[in-house]
Amino acid sequence: RLDKPRDPLASAKDGKRDQLRGANRMAIAAMSNVTSIEKRELLQMQKSFMEIAQRQGNPNTLTKDEFAEALEGVGIVESDSEILDRLFIMLDKTGDQQINFREFICGIAPLITGTVTEKLGFAFELYDMDGSGVVKKAEMNFILRSMNDTASYFGDPVMTQDQIAILVDEIYEKFDDEEGASGINYKDTLDTVIQHPILVSFIKAEGPVRYGQSK
Repeated sequence: RLDKPRDPLASAKDGKRDQLRGANRMAIAAMSNVTSIEKRELLQMQKSFMEIAQRQGNPNTLTKDEFAEALEGVGIVESDSEILDRLFIMLDKTGDQQINFREFICGIAPLITGTVTEKLGFAFELYDMDGSGVVKKAEMNFILRSMNDTASYFGDPVMTQDQIAILVDEIYEKFDDEEGASGINYKDTLDTVIQHPILVSFIKAEGPVRYGQSK
């Protein structure tokens, strides 16, 4: 129901409520109320992250200083930069002033304006740095966990890790005959992922877990 056109006879009030629950939700509600990050900016951020990480000889990791350098280079406004800086601290699980930038960039992908399909598709696009269009089972799990964790940090009810594993297992059972060895085309699976009851619950902010609870 999330991406279907609205009945033209539906009331304006109902339409607005459904829009908030669908296209403009996809979690990170608290964060999206105070940020204005666009798809173009996230793509520039991804490019900057990649260039800096490769310069340092580490394909996936950024230090705090490198992260700040990337945001400055992209031209992120100060208010958004402060929020993203807060997210860096939350993602720095070991306290060593480093994060996996792919986790960061996939986690904030739902901030862009668009439908749920567009938001989820963009998260996969950001992860798919070589443009293959293919995602393996562990990679889909990583992308969904990144979005889930980020949403949790900013106060949204989210999925458990077990729920994410079940969701991914069921998608690959349906689309991949080789148990995820070669991966699947993520564009072919988006509608099925979005319609899965577990993700529907997440999108509607009805997940069973809040930040600080056991997942």
